[in-house]
Amino acid sequence: MSFISKITSVFHSTDDAQTPVPAMFATRGDTVYAPISGMLVSQKEIDDEAIARGLLGKGYGILPVGNVVYAPANGRIDAVTVTNHAIGMLTEGGAKILVHIGLDTVNMDGKGFIRYVEAGDIVVAGQPILSFDQEAIKAAGCDDVVTCVVSNPDELESIDLVGSSNTLLGGRPLVKVGDALMLVK
Repeated sequence: MSFISKITSVFHSTDDAQTPVPAMFATRGDTVYAPISGMLVSQKEIDDEAIARGLLGKGYGILPVGNVVYAPANGRIDAVTVTNHAIGMLTEGGAKILVHIGLDTVNMDGKGFIRYVEAGDIVVAGQPILSFDQEAIKAAGCDDVVTCVVSNPDELESIDLVGSSNTLLGGRPLVKVGDALMLVK
């Protein structure tokens, strides 16, 4: 493979779907980063009882701006869904992270979602893992909130929710891909 082909393959998958360009930002092993840009919402505000009550883990929701979801930390993809609306990963520090797109989007049977990774893949923070069609989600009558939670809080020493921003929209902090959301020890 030529040098140009190697570089091009970083930005495009070998199939017909183009893989988005990775987001580049400085990372730390104990930090979970925003997987998408948007308005940060507390977990309790998410209109899903299991998520709001913390039954899936501890974290945040993000009302997305854009449609590409990036790996929120370095680690290994632990689980993928056949409907491509959620991904589980295990960080190098032992945190299990669930990234879930939308509410009730499992009922869309994968329509409007593209997955760029497979179970077992090693990923770096900022690597594209999923994308979604916001219009298809809305047409299906679903909410497009992106949830990012640490699903094994009892196995960890601490999870500090640190997501914030000096820029507010409607009283909610704006975050961009790569902003720190959680410190995990």
